[in-house]
Amino acid sequence: MRSVRQGVRLLPVLVRNPALAIRWLAGARVAQAALLLVVLAVPIGLPAVLDPALADRYPPIRTRKKLIGPISIPTMSADPRREARRGQLMVGAWGGGMACVALLLLAAAPKAVARAESASAEREERGDSLLGRLPMQSLELYRSALGLASDLQRRAALGEKMRKAESLIARASALAAKDWSVEALASPERAVELDRTVIEPVAPPSPEPGSPGAIVGSGGRYRLDNEVGRGGMGVVYQALDTALERTVALKELPLHLTARPELARRFRQEARLLARLSHPNIVQVYDLIEDGNRLWIAMEFVEGGTLADAIERAGTLAPTNAVRLGRQLAAGLGFAHEQGVIHRDVKPINVLLTSDGVPKLTDFGLAKLLESSVHTQEGSLLGSARYMSPEQAAGRAADGRSDVYSLGVTFYEMLCGRAPFEGETASVLAQHLSQDPTPLRERAPDVPPDLEALVMRMLAKDPRERPADPGGVARALSALESGSGERPEPKRSG
Repeated sequence: MRSVRQGVRLLPVLVRNPALAIRWLAGARVAQAALLLVVLAVPIGLPAVLDPALADRYPPIRTRKKLIGPISIPTMSADPRREARRGQLMVGAWGGGMACVALLLLAAAPKAVARAESASAEREERGDSLLGRLPMQSLELYRSALGLASDLQRRAALGEKMRKAESLIARASALAAKDWSVEALASPERAVELDRTVIEPVAPPSPEPGSPGAIVGSGGRYRLDNEVGRGGMGVVYQALDTALERTVALKELPLHLTARPELARRFRQEARLLARLSHPNIVQVYDLIEDGNRLWIAMEFVEGGTLADAIERAGTLAPTNAVRLGRQLAAGLGFAHEQGVIHRDVKPINVLLTSDGVPKLTDFGLAKLLESSVHTQEGSLLGSARYMSPEQAAGRAADGRSDVYSLGVTFYEMLCGRAPFEGETASVLAQHLSQDPTPLRERAPDVPPDLEALVMRMLAKDPRERPADPGGVARALSALESGSGERPEPKRSG
């Protein structure tokens, strides 16, 4: 009933917008099916049921028909109440059926308007992107968006944009109608007029921002080639740095997020954090670009895919390969911690592999400054549930030992092909807090005992029982990798 009431309130909007009304009627599938059922059932099916029932209820009346004088014969005549009752029931069936159809139509109105608003916003955004280059197409898109818009303020804004597009079209038409011959341009008056002429509307079109061939940055320094990945905090493109003639990765914060100051601030923070981290196992940041209302980071381009891809392809990694990758990741994390930065979201998808198998940590969008109490405040839950430390899952403050735990989860997955805890988010968080992981060698019998012991220590619930820092993990893994037999116990905290 709530949706029906909303539909009643939306009726004036639907009546005023023919395009919106058409989408509403065309999209109300349940109402269409009900209408078809009424049209077929009332005139065809209902009489087949009514006529026998009414015949029993109102049988024919016996009368006598007079012939001559006192002579008459018995006859049967239809009860007049039968046809009257039949008519009443048919009218009631038609009325009830059409009332049900009307209610279903009204119930479908709110969803239809919401879908139309979404389509209108998409067309408006597309029109905005084409306005400077193709004002005619922008005008058509704005008109289409206006037909689907129900909000009065949006309709007014679209009307203003249509007037701007019409103005650009008029200017372009005026330019096309002018005499641009050599003789005409030779006159001083036309020279002055040419200097004052705006020629942007007839400039050759350029690719839309965010599409292959688009130019990004001051002076058009970066040219986008293709999209290589996307996540909650941004889209990553392969691009060409035309100034230095090298391939880079450009990470863009999506347009619908740039209006949120907190997310834009975190994006800038990621660039500043990464710029401080120059290490072979951390993706290097080259540049921060603010291009209009778009934010980009230019980074080192890594060609070999992610560690998550490698695990998915192989199922499990050989212990020697896992130790090599884990040692390098621990070294990169250790360097980041020395610079006062914790990652807070270590996981296989945030590890890129070069073509020769060197791992590089990326996506420090959730990183926190160790010395900033604002950034390590309790009660904030950031990260991915499968790789989250117990203290993060509980909403407590995280430190470097949280990265050790997440690296331990990543290590565990490399060695046996699955994370220690899996399932729905709430279930996984509860397991991180209260359940011990299955011993690694039960899932991967070929893992050496010393390596299993190190990984299980990294997964300790109490941060004080874990290795104190990634550097200690890297040294322990280096000893295992070299086969020195020393196998030093990683230093524990507290």
